[in-house]
Amino acid sequence: MLHLAHPKRKKNLHKSSHVMIILMTAFLIASLTGCASGDTENAASDSSPMSQTTDDQSLADSAIISDNSYADTTVSPNNSYVDTAVSPDDSHTEKEASVKEICPENVVAVSKSIADLWLLSGGSLSGTTEDAMELEGITENTAVIGTLSRPNIEAILALSPDLVLLTEDIPSQKELKTELEDMDILALAIDINSFEDYMACMDELTDMTGRKDLYEQNAVEVSERIKKILETAKASGGSLDTEKKTFLAMRVSATKNKALKDDYFACEIFRDFGLVNIAEENNSLDELNLEAIAAADPDYIFVIPQGGESEAMESYRTQFEENPVWRELGAVKENRLFIMPKEYFQYKPNAQWDTAYEYVYQLLREA
Repeated sequence: MLHLAHPKRKKNLHKSSHVMIILMTAFLIASLTGCASGDTENAASDSSPMSQTTDDQSLADSAIISDNSYADTTVSPNNSYVDTAVSPDDSHTEKEASVKEICPENVVAVSKSIADLWLLSGGSLSGTTEDAMELEGITENTAVIGTLSRPNIEAILALSPDLVLLTEDIPSQKELKTELEDMDILALAIDINSFEDYMACMDELTDMTGRKDLYEQNAVEVSERIKKILETAKASGGSLDTEKKTFLAMRVSATKNKALKDDYFACEIFRDFGLVNIAEENNSLDELNLEAIAAADPDYIFVIPQGGESEAMESYRTQFEENPVWRELGAVKENRLFIMPKEYFQYKPNAQWDTAYEYVYQLLREA
């Protein structure tokens, strides 16, 4: 899903339009007056009802144009937004039109997942974060603009972007969006928490790039493969006995560990195989309380590292793996605990969403 951070309307552009219109009107009137005084006799003899009507209509048209302050559609010099002809009450429509009408070439993405989305949509990147620099489609001309949690606004501004793609889930990027908006730079906040969100986002981005073929390739075809994986899992019958079984998905890092609710994209994948999230309606699990986990005793545990993987796994071993209560959990004793790869379950899998489904299917089938 896309949320537009729309720049403030540049009123001086409208003022310039009014000045130009008044000057053009004055010039037209002066021209007509000059012609009349230069050849009065001919003007009198040539004056007819038809010619008089034409002249009156021209003046009337000029007067209408001079008063029609919303008749123009203006693009700013840096193409940072499209100023459409709308009344103040149509601000939402104007924002939608702004996104649809631009075809940005100078784009900055403030995360690996978002950078990947834009590249998959057929766009190119002037700048992105450190974690995205190994993506296919990044060139030697793509500049680093900081990190996921610490984007550098000076580095972004140095690129004079037409569009900045970011997320509001991270406080520093939410603040960045506000700063960009204040400087009349177009920004889109991308929020993806499900495969449906991914499909909708790809639809809008490929509208902007004009590459609807890539929407078919990287969204529609992926959706069809996911359906086949789920159909295969359902047809497995007893060999994949997951219906109503429970799971705990936990994100671990060097600084904080957290139980993941159903609004986290990976939980949608687990649930699509029939599993039930024990953390969804159990607040005691929010901070991964060991006693609460033991009481719920989930059938499956999925551990998702975040940030530096070695630091995250060291935190997991210290706080969970080495604890006797943890070792007594059924999922741990029966090898139904899985460390999940970051590229599919911490980062959004995007065009590899079907690969993430296949990965989970194989884990469950072999458990």
